[in-house]
Amino acid sequence: MKVPIITLLSMSFALFLGAPAQADCPLDHLIIGCNRDGIEDTADDKQLFLGCSQKYRHSGETEYARWFYPLNKSIFPGYRYRIGEPGFDVLQSANPHTGYTYDPNRAPIGAPMVDYSFVVECVALSPGLRAVHKNYPQFTISEAGDDFCHSDILDLRNDGHLHMSYQATDGNDLRWITFRVYDELEDEDVYEPSEPVTIVFNVAPPAGDLVVDGTVDVPDLTRLAHHWLAETSSPKNDYCERADANRDGAVNMLDFALLASNWRTPPD
Repeated sequence: MKVPIITLLSMSFALFLGAPAQADCPLDHLIIGCNRDGIEDTADDKQLFLGCSQKYRHSGETEYARWFYPLNKSIFPGYRYRIGEPGFDVLQSANPHTGYTYDPNRAPIGAPMVDYSFVVECVALSPGLRAVHKNYPQFTISEAGDDFCHSDILDLRNDGHLHMSYQATDGNDLRWITFRVYDELEDEDVYEPSEPVTIVFNVAPPAGDLVVDGTVDVPDLTRLAHHWLAETSSPKNDYCERADANRDGAVNMLDFALLASNWRTPPD
């Protein structure tokens, strides 16, 4: 019996909507998880994080690899400089065939919108930049305080694999956006918010500009102190969120010297 082509297309579309994200997506994603050390009954069991293992990965083997995303000129008016990564996803423990998202030790426990509700919030955004989710449901991040509920989308689509478009008014100046993730469910067992994670575009900020805004000052020194003497720096945590300025695996006096060399850069 022949099946009408429209039926085949409908079945394929339904399967696509219901299928979990696969591991072969060529674009980068920030991965939402908890219990970063993967060990139960430790202090970070309920601490959320945004995994950076794919951050800047797709920029390739270039001088800017692992440090920023270049924005490319497009044909669209207004925000003409764009790039389609990174997106967002979540660690899970149900499907071992999903590659980098399968991690039972770091996956949230339970069901989205039932046991947790993870909101991705923009806490800082440079002028002339926005982040757009073009697929269903559509939304735009255009100022600090804008957010979206990742768990709601995961529950709605049975797929937490989101692609984002980052759009700027120029392709030369430093642009940045900072996100954090938190659990909005009001429960005594709620997950604790993640630390902020910043994505940089066009050019690298000055060494030591850890709270990225183009200036090295007191907030950056405070952030360096937070990571001081850490020996866990790697691409997985964006080199301790850039505190490891020379990317040698540790945050120490060498990194402090780089921060000091750019103090008050640019000048007031």
